[in-house]
Amino acid sequence: MPDASSTIVGVDFGAPQRARDQRRKIIAIAAHATDWRRYRIDATGMNARLLANDPPGWTAKELLDELLTRPARIAAFDFPFCVPEALLRDEKFAADAGHKGAFIGWRSFNWHIAQTLPLGDPLDFRPFDAWRSRADRARLWTKRVTDVIAGGQPPLKDKFQATFQMTLLGNVLLSKLRESHKYRVLPFPGGRGAGEVIEVYPGATLRQMGLANYKSRPEGAIRLGIAACLAAGIKIDQKEPPARLFRPGSPTGAPARQPRPTPDPAHRVRHAPTWAPRWRSSPGTAGDGPYGTSGPA
Repeated sequence: MPDASSTIVGVDFGAPQRARDQRRKIIAIAAHATDWRRYRIDATGMNARLLANDPPGWTAKELLDELLTRPARIAAFDFPFCVPEALLRDEKFAADAGHKGAFIGWRSFNWHIAQTLPLGDPLDFRPFDAWRSRADRARLWTKRVTDVIAGGQPPLKDKFQATFQMTLLGNVLLSKLRESHKYRVLPFPGGRGAGEVIEVYPGATLRQMGLANYKSRPEGAIRLGIAACLAAGIKIDQKEPPARLFRPGSPTGAPARQPRPTPDPAHRVRHAPTWAPRWRSSPGTAGDGPYGTSGPA
């Protein structure tokens, strides 16, 4: 079994209410470090599930348990980690979800979501129904600065390319990963642990590489991702081709996730040359700016 502390995990996230549907939407793929700046993708560990299970994904709770049982060095997710600062400082926004006083910072928002949304089956998003108000969409469907730069959707958009449930369910996972003292959630300050959790924009990254509509061209996305790794001096060994791990015609229809998650420029996280087992960073105070939040309360 590979050393979990040298494993990088990329997650294509989703947030259906039912566990059976989550297993069709939440797809993870892991790359294990075998040497300095060298990684291996095979059908062991987390990846074994992709070939053995149908559907091949995870429920949110199953994925959380896996990441806590076998901590990764990096866990990368493609859901919004927070909401704009204007909403964090809005007392009515917080009160509509049962919180006394404005959230102010990410940690208060994140903690409240985790306390209000148990990981049951089905998930109960009703305590947040006021945040779906059609009459208040101009305020609620606000983008963070990072969403504007990367062409992302508003974190609380609940129709048409919806991110609403992903933002809420994702923050439950972030809170529990942080509270385990095994992970820090970047770019927010505080927390303990050798593992790091980052938000990524696969679409924005691949557009910068010249590939639009990557979901219909998974093989092209894989080639570009591996080429980017090689250009950064990072070698990817593939015992099991990534495309095979996402069997064409599987119920997920999911595109292959890149073995090395690449942050978009809006994130204050180090870039490609530093994705290696010996990579280190300090907790820092990078909570201001791109995420639209001034850090945890």
